Amino acid sequence: MTQQKNNIDSNTNHALSILINRNGLSFLIYDTNHKDIVSLKSHDFVDYSPEEELHHFVYKYLTEQEVIGQSFTDVRVCVINNLSTFVPQSLFDKNKKASYLESHADVRKQDYVSFDILASTQIANVYIPYVNVNNMLLESFGKFSYVHCSSLLLEILCKQDNDIKEPFWFVHVQYDLAYFFLMKKGKLHFYNSFRWNNEKDLLYYTMAVAKNSNLELEKATLWMSGRIKPGDETHQLLSNYVYKTSFFIPSKDLNFSSSKPLHPHIHTLLLELPTCAL
Repeated sequence: MTQQKNNIDSNTNHALSILINRNGLSFLIYDTNHKDIVSLKSHDFVDYSPEEELHHFVYKYLTEQEVIGQSFTDVRVCVINNLSTFVPQSLFDKNKKASYLESHADVRKQDYVSFDILASTQIANVYIPYVNVNNMLLESFGKFSYVHCSSLLLEILCKQDNDIKEPFWFVHVQYDLAYFFLMKKGKLHFYNSFRWNNEKDLLYYTMAVAKNSNLELEKATLWMSGRIKPGDETHQLLSNYVYKTSFFIPSKDLNFSSSKPLHPHIHTLLLELPTCAL
């Protein structure tokens, strides 16, 4: 989905990608000519930000980091929340967007409902973006594109599935949300997102997904990405029950010329957003 007003003239070769969640945000600036990462930063809010005030927190941080005021050749935003649902494209009617979310979220009359079309899977993803943040970004940058994180994750997995012949499952942990996918032969067989407070919550949802999907924990590899590190408490707990785990490493389309994150999979969404086809 793209929003725009009068385009800002740009004499730079830098592009910007931002992940926005009510718990915090991260951003990536990269050189489009050399595919070099110029800056990658993450910031957690002290408190869970009310949606009505989220744009103030985002604007303040981006201003402090001197991102606001720059012009970019491309600006992309990834929306992180659990207010979304997948709909087969053959059944999707954009005039009935809100109706698809009624069983998944408390849709208010004033809510703006958006959607992504995933051409590779013939799926529409219907969701509620952060409208106040979008309006602020529109004023700041003049033009930008945005996509829901579950759309981006599915796009990533569909590309990955070309190299993995066996069914596989995947969890992406982002703040207090966990996104689970099960892929078989390039097709989505299961998806859901859960809000979790501690490691035991995440373990419970992992076991529930495995049971409902008839996965053999001794054989199926659980791929992980996001805010989970090798050997941390969450990984150790999951490894006690899921015998085969592996960490998803993002594509190498962008280069870390001056620095490299200790665990690249933490920034999976940021590193994949610049090159996604959405």
